[in-house]
Amino acid sequence: MWSLSKILQIGELIAALAVVISVGFVVVEIRQNSEAQIRSTTQEAVSNYISSLERHVDNPDFACLYIRGAQNYRELRGADRLRFSAYYMSTYYQLQEMLQLAEEGSIDADTWSGFQSLLTETTRYPGVRQWFNDRRHWFSVHFQDYIDNLMQNNEPIDEYLFEDGGDQTCG
Repeated sequence: MWSLSKILQIGELIAALAVVISVGFVVVEIRQNSEAQIRSTTQEAVSNYISSLERHVDNPDFACLYIRGAQNYRELRGADRLRFSAYYMSTYYQLQEMLQLAEEGSIDADTWSGFQSLLTETTRYPGVRQWFNDRRHWFSVHFQDYIDNLMQNNEPIDEYLFEDGGDQTCG
C-alpha cells in the first residue's frame, strides 16, 4: 500500500510535468505568433513601399524627371527638384524604417535582402548621391552611416547607363 507521502510525491511529479508541458505549448505558441507578426510586418512594409511607387509608375513626366535627377540632382530646378526630392525623401524614410525592422528581426530577412539590394543600386546613381549628401540631415545618424557605407563600398554608375536610347518621351 502506498503511503500518503508517496502519493504526494507522485502528485508533485505529475504537476511538475504538467507545468513543463504547458511551458512547451506556450513556447510553440509564441514562436508561431512571432512568425505571423514578421509575415504581417513584412507584408505591410512591402505594400506601403509598392503603393508609394504606383503613384509614379504610369506618369511619363515623372519617369523623365527621375532619369534626369538620377543623372544629376543639382541640375534640376524649381518644381522638378522638389518632386525628385519628395520622392526620395518618402522612399528613403520607408527604407530607413525597414532597415530598423530588419535589424530588430521584425521583417523577413529575404525580403529585406531585396530592399538592401535596391538601396545599394540607387545609392550608385550620381544624382541620388548628390541628393543624399544635400538632405542627409533628414535621416537618423544610423541610416546616414548605413547609406554612407553603401556609397563608399559601391562605385557610382556612369551616367551613360541612364541614356534613353532614342526614346522620344523624355525629349
